[in-house]
Amino acid sequence: MELSVRDLDVTLGGRRVLHGVGADFAPGRITAVLGPNGSGKTTLVKSMAGLIEIDGGQVRLGERIIARVPVRERARLIGYLPQDGTAHWNLNVRDLVALGRLPHRAPFAGPGPEDQAEISAALAATDAMHLSDRRVQDVSGGERARVLLARVMAGAPRWLLADEPLAALDPAHQFGMLDQLRGLAATGMGVVIVLHDLAQAARIADDIVILREGRVVASGPREEALTPETLRQGFGVESVMVEVEAGVVLPVLTGRTPRLD
Repeated sequence: MELSVRDLDVTLGGRRVLHGVGADFAPGRITAVLGPNGSGKTTLVKSMAGLIEIDGGQVRLGERIIARVPVRERARLIGYLPQDGTAHWNLNVRDLVALGRLPHRAPFAGPGPEDQAEISAALAATDAMHLSDRRVQDVSGGERARVLLARVMAGAPRWLLADEPLAALDPAHQFGMLDQLRGLAATGMGVVIVLHDLAQAARIADDIVILREGRVVASGPREEALTPETLRQGFGVESVMVEVEAGVVLPVLTGRTPRLD
């Protein structure tokens, strides 16, 4: 079930953040959303999750307009992982991850065997099982990031929208997180991930969307959308593409694009 954005306009705090943004996101693939600070990346993924009001355009899941999908059903279809890594209640880790199962349970019902299995699988997949009995506020920022991903994964959504999930992780767990996202995409889940690291995007993404000042600079398969020209247009930098191993081509930045004025 494809997730698509058409002619999306969003205004926040009196400022137009997105201007006619359009892009398609395919299930079973990872799409990296890139762009300079303030380019509208977070606003785009929040709009796709139906979390903020849009001024114009549409977000569709298949043939359905996201804004018209009931909230409970939407929560079963789309999991959103915010960038701030906040947990508002100092629960133990397993209970926090269990919140990801709420859209699948009857009101006031406790987790059943299927819920418990999904919770355990999510904790294991994120290397967080050993944290199960610890309080959320007693774990490190990187551990909390993995726990919050586990909460989203426990809900088994059709789509995962992750806003800078690597920010609080050490290098080893960054690669682990990327491996987990790749595994999720392999099951048919659609994954949209906001990244700042162009090399990580080149390693993990099947597709790329580059934003600049709320407009789409490039959108499409990685090989077409992540090039020296699109990086020049999107980030104002010069780059070369270097093959670091068989089939892995990474952008290497060489400097800022000279101003012509």
